[in-house]
Amino acid sequence: MMMIKNAFKKTATAAIFVAVTGSVFWLAQEKLINNVIYSASIAIMVAIVLTYFYNRYVYSDIFMQLKHKKNMTHSDTAEIAREFHARHKRLEEKVRKLTAELSSSKLKLQAEIADRPLDQRKLQQRLKHLNCLYRLSKIVNRQEISLEQIFQETVPLIRNAYQYPDAMCVRITFDGLRYKTGNFEKTELSRQTKIKASGKNAGLIEVYYLGAKAEKGEELFLKEEDDLLNAVAEWLGSTAERKRGEEKLRLFRNLIEGSNDCIFAIEPKWGRFLDANNRACDSLGYTRKELLNMMTIRNIEESIPDDSSWKKQIKELKLKGDVVRQGRFKRKDGTTFFVETSLKLVTQERQDYIIAVARDITERKRAEAELRAAQEKLLATARKVGMAEVATGVLHNAGNVLNSVSVTAESIQKKVRNSKVPYLTDVVDLLDEHANELDTFMTTEERGKKLPAFLANLAKELIEEQEHYLTALEELTRHVQHVADIIQLQQSHSKTKGLIEPVSIADLVEDAIKINAIALTQHRVEVKREIAHLPSVLLDRHKVLQMLTNLISNANYALSKSERDDMTLTIRVKEPKGGYIRIEVCDNGVGIAKEDLTRIFELGFTTKKKGHGFGLHSTALAANEMNGSIIFHSDGPGKGAVFTIELPFNTQEATK
Repeated sequence: MMMIKNAFKKTATAAIFVAVTGSVFWLAQEKLINNVIYSASIAIMVAIVLTYFYNRYVYSDIFMQLKHKKNMTHSDTAEIAREFHARHKRLEEKVRKLTAELSSSKLKLQAEIADRPLDQRKLQQRLKHLNCLYRLSKIVNRQEISLEQIFQETVPLIRNAYQYPDAMCVRITFDGLRYKTGNFEKTELSRQTKIKASGKNAGLIEVYYLGAKAEKGEELFLKEEDDLLNAVAEWLGSTAERKRGEEKLRLFRNLIEGSNDCIFAIEPKWGRFLDANNRACDSLGYTRKELLNMMTIRNIEESIPDDSSWKKQIKELKLKGDVVRQGRFKRKDGTTFFVETSLKLVTQERQDYIIAVARDITERKRAEAELRAAQEKLLATARKVGMAEVATGVLHNAGNVLNSVSVTAESIQKKVRNSKVPYLTDVVDLLDEHANELDTFMTTEERGKKLPAFLANLAKELIEEQEHYLTALEELTRHVQHVADIIQLQQSHSKTKGLIEPVSIADLVEDAIKINAIALTQHRVEVKREIAHLPSVLLDRHKVLQMLTNLISNANYALSKSERDDMTLTIRVKEPKGGYIRIEVCDNGVGIAKEDLTRIFELGFTTKKKGHGFGLHSTALAANEMNGSIIFHSDGPGKGAVFTIELPFNTQEATK
């Protein structure tokens, strides 16, 4: 029976403890603080205090009584009851005191708890900041996300990290683009921090306070929030740098993979392949794994048969920095193809690498072979054209003289038609008619009397006519001889065509004037010479003579069309300057129209009615072939023109 009572007492005591503890927990949770951890802590503290007092004042006394129960007498029971009653009163007094102490502790605890909300808010704010940084790390580490998405998703993270998110708006500006919350509005209360990328200001984070929410006298922006904003700006800047780098790397890789050239990264010491693009693998017939795992450049390049050849190339490469050479690559199936390979030495983190770019030039080689064949054929044709050019020059220059021959021949022909010789026949017939009575006829008849005077006048006219014929024939002979001289002069120069030899510029000028002498004389052109005294120059005699002859002929034509009385042709040979001599052919003729300035050297372009557009074009080609040039100047129609030939000034003495 006693055991049942003791078990009942223990169960009741435990139930009371649980009820008291639960009540304290509920009271703390509902009335004091809204925090499970703090409420549980308060309940546990109360349970510990109750347990202590129960063990100290109740359980120990009962235990002692039970221990000595067997030795008690019935008379002692009343005494024990009285003592138990007294102790119960004392216990009640202690409970009252304990209750008072507990109330005092409660008041202290309430005061302490009253200070806890501020710490709790700080803790909650800290949790917000950590959550913002955590979620930002999750965003930026997504490989597929773009930089624009990162900024857009970061905007709400920043706003939610503030103590009053609903009263805040955020805007991020980066590279001219803006990302903002839906409630964005500028206000006077704000925080800003710059986003730096690659050491430069690349963007800005702005946070504005929209009003309300905050309690009176409370700080709107915490120092921890400013630190968070700086951390986010730094993170976004580094992320932008990384994303840009990744984008550039992807672009670079795409460019390499999209190249039509074979591109390799090579380890210098052994020539081992470190990387290769798809074009290289396809061209050689190997997989990337085969190239990178067991291949070196010596396995594919025929011009590098062994290690010593590769070491020579590396030595040359280190000396020059880059090398370009042609060779043959060998495919996996044994076939070869021509390549032009550019090797460049680059250093990355104190490690040397070789970038090799090889271009398949098989088609170029085939085209070059076809071009060489065409050039040989063209050269043979050019020789024939050169012969025709000489003949054209002869005809062109001799044509001017033949014009004079034609004029002289027409003059003689006209004189012959109008000759007085037929009158002699009439005189002879008249004398034959009066042969038997010649004395009577000469003295008595009127016609006979006039016959001696007529014969005298006829003789005088025939003598004058003879003199005119002789003069014309002499001029005709001179013209024919001049044609012969031109042909002989052309032949003497054409024999040396293409030969560089010492020539006198002054002599070439005189020869060119002599070729055009008849035409110049016909048009009454005054020729002036301003020729510097120069040593013999190493030139192609034929080409220079052709150029001067064409320019003088064109100047003569321009003068003949000007209708000036003072037609002047001036030829100047100036002292060499800058390694070139200058020969100027100047005239005061009709000049060059503005619309013709850009076409003056075109093949087939001419302003002459019967011109062929050959002279100036061939002159420009000849100057270019001798590494020289020809330029011209004209102030406009009626103001003449100046053509200047510039040729390298190389003397025989200078080449020794």
